[in-house]
Amino acid sequence: EMDAASHTGVDDIRELIDGVRYRPVSARYKVYIVDEVHMLSKNAFNALLKTLEEPPEHVKFVFATTEIRKVPITVLSRCQRFDLRRIDQDVLARHLSEIAQKEGRALTPAAASVLARAADGSVRDGLSLLDRAIAESDAKAEISAEQVRQMLGLADRTQTLDLFETVMKGAVAEALAQARSLYRAGADPLTLVQDLLEVTHNITRLKLVAEQAAGDLSASEMQRAKPMAEKLSVPVLSRAWQMLLKGVNEVQFAPQPMNALEMLLVRLAYVADLPTPGEIVARLQSESAGAAPGSNAAAPSGLAAPRASAAV
Repeated sequence: EMDAASHTGVDDIRELIDGVRYRPVSARYKVYIVDEVHMLSKNAFNALLKTLEEPPEHVKFVFATTEIRKVPITVLSRCQRFDLRRIDQDVLARHLSEIAQKEGRALTPAAASVLARAADGSVRDGLSLLDRAIAESDAKAEISAEQVRQMLGLADRTQTLDLFETVMKGAVAEALAQARSLYRAGADPLTLVQDLLEVTHNITRLKLVAEQAAGDLSASEMQRAKPMAEKLSVPVLSRAWQMLLKGVNEVQFAPQPMNALEMLLVRLAYVADLPTPGEIVARLQSESAGAAPGSNAAAPSGLAAPRASAAV
């Protein structure tokens, strides 16, 4: 096994190629595993090409990388590529629960679900988070979802739905109070924005493809999200998505992240009940159509009737 992050040069590859020539002593194959292969230098890749193109019968190469686009196409064309997909959230949650049980610890289904969602499909990240949850909890007590949320700085999804609903109603003062309450409870401002993005995405999917979105939401969350999906239009949800997406960078790089979050909520609340550009144009066109026929013709050359001027 070779770590390409710490062996990036041509000399390291030459040493590897020198060892390739010799047959294994006790096994059928010699297997060279190169981890983080994208870290190799351009010259190192070039030195390896000939061996990859015509490898000895007794040698197998396994390249592992998290940045496949940084691997030269000349190397990729000489390899069989296997992409490891993300693990489904429910499968990962069951896996973490089984590991916790083998470690002699009790993990509630809700806590396992929160850990799996935070791991974002990565088993390694999920195991690291589970280790941390076990270390920070009482050895005799069951690990609850609330403990995991406090550890990760996450807000309850129900509270995030409450905040999103308040913002989309345009209730600025109430939204700011809810955000401050979540912040004092340990929620991270950046995580709050990311949770609001997830809520926006789930509600949009629920509005457009309800069958597919149902699997991402629990029964209680579905009950809360369905009325919002019926009430909010796609242009309004798209506008909220764009503002929240821009707000991620603002909150991430702001000197005071909580202040940036509050200003983002203020902007969202004030535009939430405003018509979209398409609705404004349609309203102006309907008003123009309601004007008296021929009113523009009586206007002097180069001038327009007041209503038509307002429409423009």
